[in-house]
Amino acid sequence: MSFSYIIKISLFLSFLFIFSCQDTILSIGKKDDLETLIDNHKFEITDTFDLYSYDSYENEVIDIYTTQSSNYNFLDDELNKLKINNYENKYNFKKPINVIYYEKSIYSINAKGKLVKFDINSGKLLERYTIGIDDKVREPTSFSLYNSDFIVGFRSGEIFRIDKTGKVIWKFDQANLLNTPIKIYEDKLIILYPDRIIFLTAKNGDIIFDKSFETNNIIQSSGGKIDNYFNIFFFILANSEFFSLDTFLFEEFNLDFNKVELDTSLNNLKDQIHVYKNFLVYLDNANNFHTYDINNNRFILTDYKINKSSSVIIFNNAVISNNDNYIYFHNLKNGNLFTKINIEDILNKKIVIIKALINNNKLHLFTSNGYVIIFDQNFKIMNTINLKIKNINQIYSYQNKIFINTQKGITYIY
Repeated sequence: MSFSYIIKISLFLSFLFIFSCQDTILSIGKKDDLETLIDNHKFEITDTFDLYSYDSYENEVIDIYTTQSSNYNFLDDELNKLKINNYENKYNFKKPINVIYYEKSIYSINAKGKLVKFDINSGKLLERYTIGIDDKVREPTSFSLYNSDFIVGFRSGEIFRIDKTGKVIWKFDQANLLNTPIKIYEDKLIILYPDRIIFLTAKNGDIIFDKSFETNNIIQSSGGKIDNYFNIFFFILANSEFFSLDTFLFEEFNLDFNKVELDTSLNNLKDQIHVYKNFLVYLDNANNFHTYDINNNRFILTDYKINKSSSVIIFNNAVISNNDNYIYFHNLKNGNLFTKINIEDILNKKIVIIKALINNNKLHLFTSNGYVIIFDQNFKIMNTINLKIKNINQIYSYQNKIFINTQKGITYIY
C-alpha cells in the first residue's frame, strides 16, 4: 500500500469525523431551540401540569377557604342554576360573602349584618334573623359554618358565634378593622386584623395567640392572605407584613425572605401566597414570583418575571396568566412553560381569569365576564361557554356545588 493512498484514506476518515461532530452539534442546538420560546421562556420538558383536584376541608367546617371538587357538567345543554340575592345590596368592590347549605336551607349574611335563610329549591327568602339583641347595622366580612353553628365576622372587628336563628353563643369584640375572612383550623379561628394576628378557640372565643405588627404601611382595603402547609401558616397582613407561624408550638417559622426584595411596601393588592405540596409561592404585585421549598428551607426560584398580563392566578403547580392573545401556564418550580394557548379567535373581549377548578377531571378557567374555558387532558380547548353572568368577583366550590358571586350581591349556584 502506497504512502499517498494511506494519506487519502486518513483525510477521508477525518472529514467523516468532522461532519459527524457537526451533525451532533446541530442536533444539540435544535434541542435547545425546542426548549426556548420566542417570549424568552423555556418549555417544560421534564415536569407536567398537575390536574388533580386537591380538596381542603374539615368535617363540620365550611369557610371561604374550603375547597371541595364538584362533578357539575358545564357541557350539558341545560345549565341548571339557582339564583339568590344573599347580600341584598351591591358589594361596591367589597369582599363578597359566601353562602352555605345547612339542614335543607341556604344561609348567608346580608349587607346589614342579618342572618338570611333561603329555600333550597326556589332560592326564595324565608327569614331574616337579627344577630344578638340589638338591631345595629354591621357590615359583614366573613361567614363560616362550625359544627351546627355559624361564625360571623364584621368590619367593626366584632366576631360572633351564633346558632341558625341568630342567637349569640359568644362574642369577641376587638376595636380593629376586620377585612380578611376568618379561617377555621382544628377548632381554632384565625383572625387577621391589619396589624395583628389573633387565634381564638372556636368553642368559646378565648384568645390562644396574639401578635402585633406595627408599620407605617398603607392598610389594604382588600384585606390579607392566608395559606398553610399542614401546621405551618403563612400570612400577608393588610398592612403588607409577611409572617409565618408554626401552630403546634405557636412560634415563628423562620423563612429567609431577606434574600428577595418584595415590592410590598406600599401596595400588596395584587400579591398572592399559594402552597402546593411543600412549595410556597409568593406572587409579588402580579409581576413576578418567588418559590420556596419549605422542607429544605431554601428558595428554588426568585424574582421570576411574568409577561405583562391582564390577570394572574395560581393553581396547583402552575402560575396562570393571560393577555389579549394567549394564556400562559408557568411551572411554579422553575418558571418554564407547560404550554401557552392562543385565545385570540375564541374570546374577542379582554378577559380577566379569576378562578381555576378541576371539574369532572377537566380544567375549567372562569373569567370575570362570565365565560368558562374547558380544557381536556392535553390542554386542548374543548369548549367555551358563556354563563351570561357579568361582573363576577368570586367563585368557590364546596358541598358538591359551584358558587358564583357578582358585584350586585347575587349568588348563582350550580
